[in-house]
Amino acid sequence: MRLKLPINCPNCGSKTRTRSSRKMAEGYHVLYQECTNEKCGNKFKADEVFSDTTIDAVAENFGLMGLNPDACALMIIDQQQADMYYPVFRKRNNERAEYNMFRLLSAWRENSLPIIHVRHLSGDPDSPYSPGHPGVRFKLGLEPLANEKIFDKSITDAFLRSNIEDWLLKRSIRQLVVVGSSSEGAVEATVRSASNLGFTVWVPDDACYTFEKFSYDAVDILPETVHTLAMTNLHQGNSTVVDTTLVLHAIEHATSAKSGKGKGQRHH
Repeated sequence: MRLKLPINCPNCGSKTRTRSSRKMAEGYHVLYQECTNEKCGNKFKADEVFSDTTIDAVAENFGLMGLNPDACALMIIDQQQADMYYPVFRKRNNERAEYNMFRLLSAWRENSLPIIHVRHLSGDPDSPYSPGHPGVRFKLGLEPLANEKIFDKSITDAFLRSNIEDWLLKRSIRQLVVVGSSSEGAVEATVRSASNLGFTVWVPDDACYTFEKFSYDAVDILPETVHTLAMTNLHQGNSTVVDTTLVLHAIEHATSAKSGKGKGQRHH
């Protein structure tokens, strides 16, 4: 996780500047970088860790050392191919979000932990999310396995009008790691419900994404701004916003601690 400034752009190699930073714990900051090459303009996130800080201390600061793998489900929201079927191009943020979702999905599968895929099925026949449209298909690399649970929804909130809560409670699952899209839509709505129902929720912000918006007063809002506002909302009372690296560390720490007892059984 250690990076030394200056940080070069991973796309073009140019120098970058720090747009903002977030203090995760004493000695650990997340830096939000922007490429100084105007033709590139890449925006990305980097970690800054000082020598006297351990990743255990950072994870503890976000409650992740209390993550119980067998009682924590990974919920992946709306990872379908609909994006490519919209008639106009939509700017989005976090181009590596799917990769981070895949990293988390791989860790859950490797340890036979509970996984939920949420699929959106729109009632609008013109929507690329409508049943029968190719946009409903799951994205390549994030397709559910036969023994992983799929819940369908037609609104933003995955809990409302579904039996997800019952499914989780019957398996003694009280913790969730929620990823997917869109940050201010299905992710935020679902996390709010989960929190209100008493679940402990972590949201890796680098495994979520959203799109630009055209506001009610005719202003273009950048996807980075929409995403930041959504994550800020969720971090202030509904969940704990972390990043993928910390969650993976917490899973590795917890599963290593119980390795002498054998890995947990997959939940069906």
